[in-house]
Amino acid sequence: MGRNAAPAPAGQSAAQEDLVVKFARLMRQRYGARLYLFGSRARGTPQRQSDYDVVAVARSFESQPRLDRVGDRYRLWYEAGGRGIGLDLHCFTPEEFRKELVGLGFVGMAKRRGELIRVQARG
Repeated sequence: MGRNAAPAPAGQSAAQEDLVVKFARLMRQRYGARLYLFGSRARGTPQRQSDYDVVAVARSFESQPRLDRVGDRYRLWYEAGGRGIGLDLHCFTPEEFRKELVGLGFVGMAKRRGELIRVQARG
């Protein structure tokens, strides 16, 4: 389903990588979520103002309408150190994520290009 996040890609500092790993850990602890990075940061080609494109996958999202799933997750982003840093977060249930992987949307395209990177939540 994608690669695992390794050392920071070119153009991404260790501090930026730590931000994503901390966020992944918080999301796993709170929601049991797996996180995937895609977009310019996954490709290693971010610009100075690039946001973080992140997919979160968790069974716990099943009880919420899709559009209501990201609200409080931004508080966890801030807690991880992301205040003032852009986040484009998409939350899917495992079933929705499987459908997205084979679809024509951004998740499927990122997977086919090899740019969907699983973030390992250490700790």
